Amino acid sequence: MSERYKVLSGTALKIYLLLLGSNKPLGVRELQRYLKLKSPSTVKYHLDRLRMNGLVKQLPDGKYIAIKADDPLVNLYIFVRATPIPKLIPIAMFFATFNIVYTLLSNELNIVLLLSSIIFSIYVIYEGLKLREILKYLLTGS
Repeated sequence: MSERYKVLSGTALKIYLLLLGSNKPLGVRELQRYLKLKSPSTVKYHLDRLRMNGLVKQLPDGKYIAIKADDPLVNLYIFVRATPIPKLIPIAMFFATFNIVYTLLSNELNIVLLLSSIIFSIYVIYEGLKLREILKYLLTGS
């Protein structure tokens, strides 16, 4: 793994994901409050590490924004209001919905196609939930 991405774990990963999912630049104290950390110096330390690795940028007003990384872990997720959601989940839901609607609108009921697509979608959603657990583990260490 590239040295650039070894920084993405624990508190640094939490900060990076929060910045990545935020709709606005955030300052050190804002990040401290969002993450419920005791010291702004902890946030600043991790921000400096992220900045040195090219993952965040400090703006002239002192606030920070995330730079989208080509990290395989980060690319597995989409961010909705700063919440990482595995990309597999909305893809599986679209696939299942499409097949159900198609089956209902068609003149013939293909039960094998319908059941196999639903089972496949459930499996993909299950795998997406496992990805979410991996991210939780990386964020909390437990």
